[in-house]
Amino acid sequence: MLPPRLLSRPTLFVCLLLTPLAFTGLGCGGKARKPVFPVHGKVLVDGKPAGKALVIFHPLDDPDPQAIRATAETGADGSFALSTYSGGDGAPAGKYSVTVTWIESNLPTGGDADAAPDKLGGKYSNPQTSKLREEVREGPNEITLKLHK
Repeated sequence: MLPPRLLSRPTLFVCLLLTPLAFTGLGCGGKARKPVFPVHGKVLVDGKPAGKALVIFHPLDDPDPQAIRATAETGADGSFALSTYSGGDGAPAGKYSVTVTWIESNLPTGGDADAAPDKLGGKYSNPQTSKLREEVREGPNEITLKLHK
């Protein structure tokens, strides 16, 4: 940026006017953060908890293929708390396609998690083919995902 004495008055005015926009909470790519709401839940497979499964909420009402997704890893009891911007903060209100991938956690040392088979056979791993749909509403959300192998 040029020193103020080298800028014309209108240019200086515009620069000063736009400076606060740099501090308005815009995230990467210039997108403002959407408000998020707590989402807690449980993943059950054939009635039993799915420990160490990856849960991803893919927004259905956002045409941007780079749209931010809320994610979580389930605990041993199948419970999860979604995170969008920071740990356990939740997800924006809206409708979602949900994917769940449950990888064998007993890989040998040096094992490649991408090469490990999904215990669910890939049935819920693709947002285009997963039949899991959920809606996050303003306020606290409690979701149970009941899956079958």
